[in-house]
Amino acid sequence: MNELLRLDHHDVRPGIRHVTLTGEADLSTIEQLQHDLGRLSAPRWVRHLKLDLKMLRFLDCAAFAVLLRIRETALMRGQRVTVTAARGGPARVITLSGSGHLFSHSDVVQISLSHRPAGRDLVALA
Repeated sequence: MNELLRLDHHDVRPGIRHVTLTGEADLSTIEQLQHDLGRLSAPRWVRHLKLDLKMLRFLDCAAFAVLLRIRETALMRGQRVTVTAARGGPARVITLSGSGHLFSHSDVVQISLSHRPAGRDLVALA
């Protein structure tokens, strides 16, 4: 496992798997990211993969493309993938891509930009 990126998961209730990404998701970790998220979303009983990015320090475009591919594969299997939180650089990548809405459903995707004062988080609604 790459020391830069860690994925921890727990099953919240039947059908929902919560995955916390910690560290850095970039070109050097995309194979691990693809493999681990693919494995975590593979069981048929997983209907919803919730990605918590609040502990992710860095997300580059290559890693974000992996998240988009995981989402696309999940949709083909009747699953959904949502992002529950993102801050700083990862939030900027998601916001600037204009794709944040793809990772929300009826849930709220909270995106907090570090240069904004406290209480001034951007919130994207589905």
